[in-house]
Amino acid sequence: MGLISPVEKIFRDTLPAVVPGYEVRDQQIEMALAVESGLLHDRHVIAEAGTGTGKSYAYLIPLSFVLGDQSRAVISTATIALQEQLLIKDIPFLEEALGVDFRAQLAKGKGNYLCLLRYQEELQNKGLFPEDDLTERLREWVGRTESGDRAELPFEPGDSWGSVCADDTCPGRKCHLNGDCFLAKARKRLLRAGVIICNHAFFFTDLHLRDSSDGAVSLLPEYRYLVFDEAQHIESIARRTMSTEVSNVRLQVLLNQLRKREGCRLDALNKALAINGSFFEALSMGNGSSNYPLPRNQEVISQGQKLREAVKDTVSMFDADLAGERENAIFNCLSRFNQDLSEILEGADSEKVYWVERSEHRKRRLITAHATPLNVSESLDRLLFYGGELSSAVLTSATLSIRGDFTFFRENVGCSGALEVSVGSPFSYEEQCLIYLPRELPDPREPGFHRGIAPFIEEILTQTAGRAFVLFTSYRGMNEAWGELEGRLPWRLLKQGDLPKNKLMEIFKTDVHSVLFATASYWEGVDVPGEALSCVILAKLPFSVPDDPLTQAKLSSIRRSGGNPFYNYSLPQAVLRLRQGFGRLIRSRRDRGVVAILDPRVRTSGYGRYFTDSLPPCREAACADDIGLFLYGNKHKGSSKCQNKNRGEQIAEELAD
Repeated sequence: MGLISPVEKIFRDTLPAVVPGYEVRDQQIEMALAVESGLLHDRHVIAEAGTGTGKSYAYLIPLSFVLGDQSRAVISTATIALQEQLLIKDIPFLEEALGVDFRAQLAKGKGNYLCLLRYQEELQNKGLFPEDDLTERLREWVGRTESGDRAELPFEPGDSWGSVCADDTCPGRKCHLNGDCFLAKARKRLLRAGVIICNHAFFFTDLHLRDSSDGAVSLLPEYRYLVFDEAQHIESIARRTMSTEVSNVRLQVLLNQLRKREGCRLDALNKALAINGSFFEALSMGNGSSNYPLPRNQEVISQGQKLREAVKDTVSMFDADLAGERENAIFNCLSRFNQDLSEILEGADSEKVYWVERSEHRKRRLITAHATPLNVSESLDRLLFYGGELSSAVLTSATLSIRGDFTFFRENVGCSGALEVSVGSPFSYEEQCLIYLPRELPDPREPGFHRGIAPFIEEILTQTAGRAFVLFTSYRGMNEAWGELEGRLPWRLLKQGDLPKNKLMEIFKTDVHSVLFATASYWEGVDVPGEALSCVILAKLPFSVPDDPLTQAKLSSIRRSGGNPFYNYSLPQAVLRLRQGFGRLIRSRRDRGVVAILDPRVRTSGYGRYFTDSLPPCREAACADDIGLFLYGNKHKGSSKCQNKNRGEQIAEELAD
């Protein structure tokens, strides 16, 4: 046997020696060796690794060999949960086990830090909170905190935090409090880090700032190595971050910060606020959907021009010679608002999509106009993968390929010259997972589809004694199915939106037989090992909403270039999403459960096998009785209909025994 690399030796010898019961996983080693090769030879790596592989160790251990005083790595993730896992669990463990020091630091957005300047101004005005005790508690915290990080607050400040946190009006080094600034201190700590952990939005904001300022402005210090974990999100987040946006709230916040400044004329400011309301009201007169193409009627154009003039008039009422650091910072933000508004109204870039988004944030209506790049792959290649000082990037996730082919991923994010590796999961899906594909399902294109699948959901839940996620592609579908089943089942039915996500998950994990109805945000990034999640029901194949303006523009672009919009975009995107939903079930070697797909197209359409072939090899069943047999063996025979006693009650009693 030949010599093995130092990285492989750690997995095969070092970790088993220091971790009782450590299991060597060949899939993890294969990924780690690919990462090691990329780091040593200055090549990028696209690494798909199935659930349970241990992706974080597979890139952290190779990184430990290349980091030094002159080289730094950034690890960018999509979720807070993964950031916490890296900082609290994975990195400290490897530092102790291997005797290395990653010098890890977490990079956060400016809104997480108290701004001393804004805080002092609020205190000098009328106080922060209606309740004096909260103001005093904040004052006490400010007097002793070393970080100024909201996460360390001993109480929840609510919306008032928006009045005292750092924001885009920060004067930066021109601020007379810069020496004591919490944000500035946090940025300095990053300079001493060997590994910086951030989220994708923070990373792409930094990339966009570097590009727009020709390198003069950045959030991150220079880095040589980069890891995108949860890399399936980087296209959508890069597109969003590289967008130009204006919203009704953005201008309100800026103008209200001027209200208390010396020299402010309330008549001019109130006029600008009124026109702001009229412009965004004109934008909101869409087709009833939450996302739609930007209307370019005369009312929108006229109100937009009036708004630009009103913003200019608001700035001109101040004496420039008397303006202080805060006023000048606000003026700069107002100038950028007008520039962004002009770009969106002109709509001159054929490579961008101009659209409007209606949403609600903290019970406030939010209307946002966007100019979003249609494709980001060329920009990412130019700014990041092949146009800068980056030596090696690792892009990893459990869902990047379609049956081992990374073409779709590369077309959307770039990085075409990367090493590619796809390793399976160490879990035994044939033993641990059953795929249930019932027959005689209703047509998903018919209006009553979600009511029609409610009896199938009830039958499945009866077999599993609850303990399930029921995942939908829309709120409307979720609510229709929920309405049919509420009160019909003996278990607690939880529904997305009724409580905050963390509360719902806490209840779901504690109440073992509960059932959670949810939509898009629960198809991935949710980890529930153990019997509390023994079934995942996927109501519908997760195709993108066809009337979404970004999807429409993408499909039109593919059609114009001679491609097939369905097979080149809609289908591969839906396959990847289905894989993400499927991945919620088996989270450990001890897990066992059922994935039910209630969309008949997976059986009846010519493209159905694209979905099933992309999943790990599992047993398949079309009869509901097979669910009980798979989960509980021969304890459950006969009809899946309730006999004498509710079937769910029978199973629940036997589980308790």
